[in-house]
Amino acid sequence: MPRKLRAQETLDTIEDEILFTRAAVEADPDAADLLPMTDSWLALVDATRAADRAARIAGTSASALRIVANGRLDDACTRFGRTLAIDTPTTSPRWRRFFSTAISSWIDQRLVAQVATVRGWLTITDEPVLEAHRAPLAQWSESAQVALDRTAASAQTRGAAQIARESLAEDLTRERDGLYAALLQRAGERSLARDWAARFFRVERRRGDPDAEPEGPQGPAA
Repeated sequence: MPRKLRAQETLDTIEDEILFTRAAVEADPDAADLLPMTDSWLALVDATRAADRAARIAGTSASALRIVANGRLDDACTRFGRTLAIDTPTTSPRWRRFFSTAISSWIDQRLVAQVATVRGWLTITDEPVLEAHRAPLAQWSESAQVALDRTAASAQTRGAAQIARESLAEDLTRERDGLYAALLQRAGERSLARDWAARFFRVERRRGDPDAEPEGPQGPAA
């Protein structure tokens, strides 16, 4: 039987398996009329590839936005803190209202905590220095929150892409088994060689893909 495909294999490996089988079936006059059984296979790979690409785009986009927003929020908080420090001792209640530590260490906290704190600042209406820095603090705390939300959403997208890979491997394994059964029947009907049906499926491992272990019978040496 053709080997079982696995979700861990690269899409290129699975696609190569399909291309080989289709070409082999088309090349053999005793099997060529069975080619339509494989017509949907490449479309299944394409759909999975699209889901995989969407997951990578979502993850990369969320990561890039988070890095940019985090850096710009750090800059805005640092500028606010330096302005506040001009006439405010760091031991005073006024300073402690905003910063619990030195600015350089304060901005190293988790982004989610930093965003929550800055959003709390923005509810304050009686601090003149804050008013001068309100716009960038509001802009970049909002962008950082969007980044955090996208990061959470991208995890779901990655999960969906993994499910798509697992479904692809299962569906194509079942489809390949169905084709193999049809080839076996054809071999019996036409008194073809015992290993004839196995020749339409690759058995060698794709170079550089350790997960694609060969399963099934090797054909006779040429």
